[in-house]
Amino acid sequence: MEIMEVVKKAADEEKACRYLQALGLLKTYTVCPFCSSERVGWIRRCIYKCYTYSREWSPRRGSVLEKTRLPYGRLLMLVKLFELEISANKASKELCMAYSTVYGFYRLLREGIYYRIKQEEGQLGGEVEADESYFGGRRRGKRGRGALGKIPVFGIIEREGKVKVEVVPDVKAETLLKEIEKKVRRGSIIYTDQYKAYDTLVMHRDYFKHLRIDKGQRFANGRVYINGIEGFWSYAEERLMKFHGVSVQYFEYYLKELEFRYNHRSEDLYTLILTSILLVD
Repeated sequence: MEIMEVVKKAADEEKACRYLQALGLLKTYTVCPFCSSERVGWIRRCIYKCYTYSREWSPRRGSVLEKTRLPYGRLLMLVKLFELEISANKASKELCMAYSTVYGFYRLLREGIYYRIKQEEGQLGGEVEADESYFGGRRRGKRGRGALGKIPVFGIIEREGKVKVEVVPDVKAETLLKEIEKKVRRGSIIYTDQYKAYDTLVMHRDYFKHLRIDKGQRFANGRVYINGIEGFWSYAEERLMKFHGVSVQYFEYYLKELEFRYNHRSEDLYTLILTSILLVD
């Protein structure tokens, strides 16, 4: 959704409310939730009333937004700022809101995205590239022991397709092979570098065709390269750098957000992000 359309909806609290109801984020009531009476009406701004017992309630009641006290217009604007990758600190200043409120809502959005990705689980196929990387820490590290204090991440990207990234406990052969078996369809061509952990793929030649590039010699040899997944690492590092440090506790949510943004870069991110809230328990 374009920003001007969001602004128009956000400027009118009732329009914002109706929009959220249409998406299922707020409840639409035709009977009273207290006495089941059908004598229900819509009074003043965004309030329902039961004319049988004169009870009033908000469409937040019983909805995924029940615990969120944000005005509906502000909520819509926050989703747009999140989509535009505006930090919680800057968004709080732009909308004159408490940082803790904005940060809490951003975290809700990331949780929703995380659960949406879990629902989209599927295997990649065709030509795929696999590589491991490290995030965090105060100093640049090498593979294995040189990556002390960093979080190991394994990624697989389908050429002209989607990417899947996962925080892993280590980058040992057994760990990476397990991820490959889970995320890549049999019969696919897997491109990697010369890292020793990929040696075990030779034992699975009946499942995958494995081709390797020696980056010490060249970056590509015809179709044999891993520029796609390395490009994703650059994309992720650039965006994570803006947060000036992400806690280990929530790092996976940020990583999965980047996977989500990359995989849906040609779609209406705004609606996808907003409706992801429905998936949060």
